[in-house]
Amino acid sequence: MRKITNEDILYILAFLLALGVRLINLGDAALSETEAGLALQAFDLARGDLIMPAPQPGYLALTSMLFSLFGSSEAAARFWPALAGGLLVIAPFAFKRVLGRKSALILAFGLALDPGLVALSRQADGRMLAIGFSVLALALVYDRKPAAAGIFTGLALLSGPSIWFGLLGMGIAWGAARLVGISLGVRLFDDDQTTMEPASGSLGVLQTWIIFTFGTLLIIGTRFFTFPSGLGAWASSISTFVRDWAQPSGIPVARLIIAILVYQPLALIFAVVAVVRDWHYRKNLLLSLGIWALAALVLPLAFSGRQVGDVAWALVPLWVLGAVGLLDYFDEDAKNLVSLGQAAALFVLLSLVWLTLAGLHLTVVDAIRLRLLVVLGIFVLAVLTTALVSLGWNWMIARNGAVLGVSAALVGYGISVMLGLSQVHANNPAELWGVPPRTGQADLVAGTLRDLSLTHTGDVHAVDIVSLIDSPALRWILRYYPNAEFVASYDSDNIPAVVIAPMGSENQAWSAAYRGQDFSWWLYPGWEGILPEAWVDWLVFRKAPVQSEHILIWARSDLFPDDGVPEDESTGSIEEIIDIEK
Repeated sequence: MRKITNEDILYILAFLLALGVRLINLGDAALSETEAGLALQAFDLARGDLIMPAPQPGYLALTSMLFSLFGSSEAAARFWPALAGGLLVIAPFAFKRVLGRKSALILAFGLALDPGLVALSRQADGRMLAIGFSVLALALVYDRKPAAAGIFTGLALLSGPSIWFGLLGMGIAWGAARLVGISLGVRLFDDDQTTMEPASGSLGVLQTWIIFTFGTLLIIGTRFFTFPSGLGAWASSISTFVRDWAQPSGIPVARLIIAILVYQPLALIFAVVAVVRDWHYRKNLLLSLGIWALAALVLPLAFSGRQVGDVAWALVPLWVLGAVGLLDYFDEDAKNLVSLGQAAALFVLLSLVWLTLAGLHLTVVDAIRLRLLVVLGIFVLAVLTTALVSLGWNWMIARNGAVLGVSAALVGYGISVMLGLSQVHANNPAELWGVPPRTGQADLVAGTLRDLSLTHTGDVHAVDIVSLIDSPALRWILRYYPNAEFVASYDSDNIPAVVIAPMGSENQAWSAAYRGQDFSWWLYPGWEGILPEAWVDWLVFRKAPVQSEHILIWARSDLFPDDGVPEDESTGSIEEIIDIEK
């Protein structure tokens, strides 16, 4: 029996940490319109009602099985992406021979806490399934486990249009590397692992991989042969991917670049350092990963249907490069007391920069420039500190101290950004990692409908509801209301207890028989361009203009114990009141 080492314990901690930040409060944020559309299809599939599936059969099959076993909820709708994101941190364990043990550990924790990957892991769609399962498949192939690799390859292929996006980026990177004579320098099918080409005698391994891949496509794609249209949905994911190239999303190109700069500065900085500084030592590995990261970054910029989440394919190679770059600076000299003291000083100075920026919103306009000069002065002081240590001791000690201090500050920044993105303001449209619109006061809407139903019928889901708004997020809330229906217009011959209508319905004749309350429903970023005008407030607090669209919930007046109608006006029925208004 293999003995558990300290290294194994660290990988287990990374995995538990990754699962923790992805699963905690997973169901607190309301499902967005796109999330609710997929979750509803999984709900219908669990009941055997789905006819026209979305081109994400892997997500639909897996989530519908979860709904069948444990019931539907926001957390259950997001469970499989969260699990795929958590499993992603296991992949570095397989590549530790080529990356180095310490670099692989840094990579595992980086993938566990990356804000963008955590954000995608907490969204109910197939993008994280595509990224997580495809990377796991590569790791298992490298580790000579073709059966398991085939299973994850099949799951990745079933994850929807995003997998074709990722494969296209990998294919471009592979082709570009081949053109310049670069290979990864590792063998996937042989023990010596010196080339990417399959070794002689590897045919059995390749066949096993292919058999399990197609087996997974058939079994999971058809939900154990109960969902044959899943294979058609898988095929349609290719046409959906091609079609999205011609459908602009309205997301500015520069917003994707800003997302990488703001949310992943640590990985980006040290990835560039690794390629520039060490490429001649590990040319094949670093340049191949650099080309992959560049292709995965550039491809979304050319994609008309781009979303910020599309750049997540670049985060894996960026973190690999960043882990390699970071390790080069954490040698024995980094434990020098002078380096540690310098690192502490730089950490304090960079914290002061952040606190100064945070205080800008409390500063009068005339003093803002002064505070910005203070920020510049703190940066100058940090540079001077490094220079003095270099002159007093040596450049190696100063360099290690600077890298340790800056990386510690960026780790703290990254964790705070990740927690803000996933916990503090998970439903904030000012966050870039999400598909607008976000859903606003879903909890209030659900609670209001439950209270009205309980008061009127004695059951929390029995009230009759007519919705004049066809919203996937609203359909998700009403999925357990058997007497809810969605119609295009109000029918005066059928007077329901509750009507859900758009703003402006208060001018309709039928509204006189109801009491109404508006709720914020669709939330959009309230600015045009890359960032809000008050970009410092956005950077520090994610405060930004939000465009909100409201809906109205109308409850029939007789649902209330005291309907507020005077005695001399209360003799007519609801129908008569509507007729009078007409």
